[in-house]
Amino acid sequence: MAALLELHDLGVTYRTAAGPVPAVRGVDLTLGAGDTLGVAGESGSGKSTVALSVLRLLPRSATVTGRILLEGEDVRTMRWGRLRAVRWSSAAVVFQGAMHALNPVRRVGEQIAEPLRLHAPPGTARAAMPDSRLRARVADLLAAVGLPETRARAYPHELSGGQRQRVMIAMALACEPRLILADEPTTALDVLVQAQVLNLLRGLVAERGIGLMLISHDLSVLAATCARVAVMYRGEVAEHGPAADVMRRPRHPHTRALAAAFPTVGDPESRYAPATATALPPEPPGRGTREEPAVLAARGLRVRFRDRAGGEVAAVDGVDLDLRRDEIVALVGQSGSGKTTLARTLLALQRPSAGSVLFRGDPVPRSGTALRAYRRQVQLVLQDPAAALNPRHTVYEAVAEGPRIHRLPGDERSRVVAALEAAELRPAAEFLSRLPHELSGGQRQRVVIAGALALEPSVLVADEPVASLDASVRGEILALLLRLRREIGLAALVITHDLGLAWNIADRVAVMYRGRLVEEGAVEKVLLDPQHEYTRELLAAAAVPGTGEPAERGV
Repeated sequence: MAALLELHDLGVTYRTAAGPVPAVRGVDLTLGAGDTLGVAGESGSGKSTVALSVLRLLPRSATVTGRILLEGEDVRTMRWGRLRAVRWSSAAVVFQGAMHALNPVRRVGEQIAEPLRLHAPPGTARAAMPDSRLRARVADLLAAVGLPETRARAYPHELSGGQRQRVMIAMALACEPRLILADEPTTALDVLVQAQVLNLLRGLVAERGIGLMLISHDLSVLAATCARVAVMYRGEVAEHGPAADVMRRPRHPHTRALAAAFPTVGDPESRYAPATATALPPEPPGRGTREEPAVLAARGLRVRFRDRAGGEVAAVDGVDLDLRRDEIVALVGQSGSGKTTLARTLLALQRPSAGSVLFRGDPVPRSGTALRAYRRQVQLVLQDPAAALNPRHTVYEAVAEGPRIHRLPGDERSRVVAALEAAELRPAAEFLSRLPHELSGGQRQRVVIAGALALEPSVLVADEPVASLDASVRGEILALLLRLRREIGLAALVITHDLGLAWNIADRVAVMYRGRLVEEGAVEKVLLDPQHEYTRELLAAAAVPGTGEPAERGV
């Protein structure tokens, strides 16, 4: 029997104003029924281009060579009518970023039904399905992905990130395809929801015998979910083999870099050692034996919001937290746990309902010049550097904006250059006139950090600072945060759903659940000997690299 998908010497070249750009070269991959194949790589490696070429979803500027056999039939030579019939019914795509892929003004039930209306094979019962049966089919699809029938009437913004991703999977299953192509389906999801989505995909493979191609930059996720993994580098397959072998015994230098970028909790070699081109020196002996007074502290902090029914929801419920000089604290928890609301309150962007925020022992002012001075001392680093930077402002303007607003004395250019150097954009003069689109993702994040450093703050609050970055860039940004902590004594609160990140760079970890801090202490103590059931669930839900099995406990 022919394989579901065969790629033979696949090549993709894009036509640009500067000339042809080869994106994929000589890719040979095979995927059978009931098989799982993970495709790993950084941005620009060609992994999404490979997936989109399977259903000819690439832009017109792309030239495709080689053979793409879908159940033995070459997709490249299909007529438009045949290709339209194949899409959704033979192979379907789960796109990255469900909020962007779903129509925001249509109910999700209508969107799940759309593939049934448009792509069911002619002559089948589905093609002329009455509305009553269509609604029943949508309810069945929602049940298959673990959502109640009532969610069919919801709009995308009324669903959580995990629920939206489940809707995307339900759409992909609508026409009962034999092959599913999932492009970064768990990006930006918290660890519990990620585990649920991965378990759902793997369960569908086992129950329905479909083939699954799962694309991710996180090698540990692929190794925990897929039987085989292919690693792409500069448009070519650099390594391909059983998931356990690729993760535990990587042969290619790029594969080793990907594996090192997502450390496992408990690995002593990755403690205070992010994956970087230049290794950091070890931590000095005796670190953490002297407890300094808190630079920033929360005392009995509560934040309540009104819900649609007129009641109240406790987003932050009685939190006590200290942040000291020369210390990184990781604030971990799943989406909706209250992490971001707590951070906004510490930044004086959200007023507490009760309790207080203290800076150097004094209550944070609520208005006036004193509040402006406080906000200079406690700076925010956002998750998405592209959204944080004005696309029309040069790097110089982006970094100089804060000092201008706060009217800091001294030479502006010298301050901007010093901040860029501190953020490791060297030589700074080469970056001053560049616009954000002329920078890589890691360079843009360094510009955001430089903008904060230009104000000479005491505290950085970093909200998922590496969630949208490639594996290699991620390690460099984490190393930068460690260097800033060591060299200038900066205190940092890093908000994350990634326990491996907390193990990698944090001194202490605080676990947040339903608005409360349920566990807090030294990283080694909390992550290696968790006392609260929720902390144990977070650790159990993390991917187990090299086993070919997703974590199932606590999900």
